[in-house]
Amino acid sequence: MKYTCPCCGYKTLPEEPSDTFYICRMCGWEDDGVQFHNPDLGGANKVSLKQAQKNFIKFGASEERFVKNGRKLNEEYIKDPNWKQLL
Repeated sequence: MKYTCPCCGYKTLPEEPSDTFYICRMCGWEDDGVQFHNPDLGGANKVSLKQAQKNFIKFGASEERFVKNGRKLNEEYIKDPNWKQLL
């Protein structure tokens, strides 16, 4: 079973967030409990969770430096229909 990445909304994490420190294979987000509960803060990731979500929507990765590492959408990754972008 895979769990939803709080950044991109795809089911890529082997454990339920938060604070697992797993890195999403889709967007490059590192699951950080501090940032999960305080989405405006930095932490294990250089950008906040809110900014990372905007980045993923804009260019397909949590940070621009991860664009080259991003995965193309395919059947391996399932978007969680209940995921919502933080405002």
